[in-house]
Amino acid sequence: MHAANAYKVLFRLLIAASLLIIVGCSSDDVEEEPMELEDFDEEIKVIKVWDESVGDGNADQYLKLEPIIIGESIYTIDHFGVLLAINKTDGEELWEAEYEEPVSGALGGDDSQLYFATYHGDIIAVDRVGGLERWRVTLTSEVLSAPASNGRQVVVQSIDGKVVSLNAQSGELMWRYDSNAPVLSIRGTASPVISDEFTVTGFANGELVAFRNITGAPVWNAAVGIPKGRTELERLVDIDGQPVIKDDVVYTVSYQGKLSAIHLPTGKEIWSKQQSSYTGVDLGFGNVYVSTSEGVVVAYNQSTRTEVWRQENLKFRQLTSPKAFGSTAVVADFEGYVHFLSQIDGRFIGRVHLDSDGIRSPMLISDDMLFIYSNSGDLAAYKIAL
Repeated sequence: MHAANAYKVLFRLLIAASLLIIVGCSSDDVEEEPMELEDFDEEIKVIKVWDESVGDGNADQYLKLEPIIIGESIYTIDHFGVLLAINKTDGEELWEAEYEEPVSGALGGDDSQLYFATYHGDIIAVDRVGGLERWRVTLTSEVLSAPASNGRQVVVQSIDGKVVSLNAQSGELMWRYDSNAPVLSIRGTASPVISDEFTVTGFANGELVAFRNITGAPVWNAAVGIPKGRTELERLVDIDGQPVIKDDVVYTVSYQGKLSAIHLPTGKEIWSKQQSSYTGVDLGFGNVYVSTSEGVVVAYNQSTRTEVWRQENLKFRQLTSPKAFGSTAVVADFEGYVHFLSQIDGRFIGRVHLDSDGIRSPMLISDDMLFIYSNSGDLAAYKIAL
């Protein structure tokens, strides 16, 4: 299940450089001491359905190697190129492929293929049954986010601010877009979202852009973050979380910018709220949930932008993006704790611990099950007992 030791040695040496990027891009608030967790009366019973070790996870790199669920299978890849297909119901391993390449970007996929990115800037397409490589394309820079595919095209953003659309069957370039990348940015990029007509993604300059799927022509761009201040740190406005689209409305948030609801066909801002986050958002119970850069979980009314509740007892715990799961809003933290908050008022109603190495990748939900991939490669499925 492990790749060659040479890869491990090489990329553990690179960890220092990665951490320097992260520290250099953080605000002073991130240096605050994480809040200690307090006891509470649990109101729900969270059951671990299965738990499997699937590689080395992020291998001490600052990565978000989010798995992907397609049909009845969940697919995951670790930093050293170990790719696994697992039955999402019982955790049974279906197949495994080892690429022994330094993986940097999370998995994308469609009905026939999976896609992932390497530190060398390669996008690799593999068969969804067995993992046989079909094609690869070398981009201009490293990719840290998941490719998005609708079965006809694969869209991916690299860290130099370029977005490319590739033919899903051949890897041939369909179109490319170059954004105005800032001098300094948070380590990470937003994963594109493909709707029936548009591809939508956010950039390190704070812009959210919608493109025509077929031609790549920009339809509109919206300023979710506007750089302010005198230093490059003060001017960071990255959109690093994947946008969420529902009922022709795009929801997104930027670092040191705002939380925005934007009309998908026109790009017109429906509402916005000053906010700062380097993760994404989620929807549930009529709310928009966001984990702020300080580690506060906030719920806003989806229609009126009114604040419904906020949970401040997880400050500076480096939270993941929230997920609406059943009657709860779920976030995970740097110590591997998973916190279940009431969607009604944000109080703690459940908590489990998965991995002391922490959790950074976005969580997944399918068929009333919550799937979590930890930093050290532990993949677990949870249910809430009824």
